[in-house]
Amino acid sequence: MVQRIVKPFAWLAFALVATLVVAACGSQPSGNTAVTFKGTKKVGYSAPLTGQSALYGHAVSQALNLAADDINAKGGVNGYKIEMDIQDDGTTVPQAVSNTKSMILQDNVVALMGSVTSAQCLAESPIAKQNKIITIDATCNSWQLTMEPDVVNPYWVSIVPNTYMEGTAAGRLAASLNLNKIFIVSPKYLFGISETNAFVAALKKANSSAQIVNDPSTWYVPFPTNPRWDSTINAIQAAKPDLVYSNIFAADQINFVKQALAVDPQFFVKYPMTTLVSVDELNSLGSQYPSGMHAYMRAPFFALQNNNPRLTDYITRYRARYSGEYPSDWAVMDYDALNIWAQAANAAKSFDADQVVKQISGHTFDSLRGYKITIRSNELQANVGETVGTTTTSSTYPFPVLKDSVNLKGDDLMMPLQMVNEIKGNQCDQTAGQPNTANFALCPSWKAG
Repeated sequence: MVQRIVKPFAWLAFALVATLVVAACGSQPSGNTAVTFKGTKKVGYSAPLTGQSALYGHAVSQALNLAADDINAKGGVNGYKIEMDIQDDGTTVPQAVSNTKSMILQDNVVALMGSVTSAQCLAESPIAKQNKIITIDATCNSWQLTMEPDVVNPYWVSIVPNTYMEGTAAGRLAASLNLNKIFIVSPKYLFGISETNAFVAALKKANSSAQIVNDPSTWYVPFPTNPRWDSTINAIQAAKPDLVYSNIFAADQINFVKQALAVDPQFFVKYPMTTLVSVDELNSLGSQYPSGMHAYMRAPFFALQNNNPRLTDYITRYRARYSGEYPSDWAVMDYDALNIWAQAANAAKSFDADQVVKQISGHTFDSLRGYKITIRSNELQANVGETVGTTTTSSTYPFPVLKDSVNLKGDDLMMPLQMVNEIKGNQCDQTAGQPNTANFALCPSWKAG
């Protein structure tokens, strides 16, 4: 368990108290005296501190601890101090389920932050629903979590671009490149399948001449973790595609890049790639991360920082607290997630999930991302954006950034409400062999449009 507890030092002189608060919280409003709380309330997060997604769990945990301290410096939530209850799940579903039960039933958490993978979240959601614990999700993003009739949880709030939004952004990006032979490689679980379906639908809608050169039976690779990529690398070389589409991430993406470059240093020059990227992968590989990758990203700080003093302040304080580390996409989004919950719970004057959801559904919140976030009431999905661009070396950061980056608006990526209702009503036939995965091309509104 990772916890950070900031104790009130009422016995210190006023000047010393002020100095300590400023040091801990930077420019965040903190008041002139130590806060007296009614007690402590815990917020839970099942984190991949080890395993395939350990990079992400590390970043999210740090961001949530920083967010909790900032919230406490402003009086906490409903007069209570907020403490993070963070438990390692090793990027596995069984441990995530065990953690969720433990945090709810033993630690009495008043809210949860969503885990990393959609498989974990899919297993956690019914537990949170049964116990009426609100979950603010900023990482796992399969659209099924908020729309699939058998899965929907009225206490599940998504402030991350869902797989429809992200797959649509990737499909439009690929179509804009006017390349016809596409090779697909994705992780074989709900996220990979869901986002790939959205990618293919958006690609073919924007570029009807585009062809997927590998058979659908070969699109998906084991998850987690796929340590060896020889067969995939060989298949790409044999197919000679114009573009490789992939949403593999974290350790899988790092392994793939390293092994592909070992086979052929020009691999990503010969076979350009459009792929999901975060600051974590860029930072982990540094100069080894290939230039020219057509990346789509959820919240890269370097592309959102212009004319955004709130984010600039956050970056400064995050780096000061965490030994010079730069905040990844996940650190940006989960800081927003905890603050959105805190604002809503304070507005509700309650920790009751039904009351807090009322203060989230249809409401608008500030964010580190430089724009306001509105949670659509139909499926509790936020209109958060996606950033696309091409990786290039940086003279400012010790890792590549994006050139010609564009911050796509969430409103332009969100699933049309008519399609949301069609999916909720089971009007979109499922993709063969892929349960709980609607075929968007068969939705009545898609065919009509």
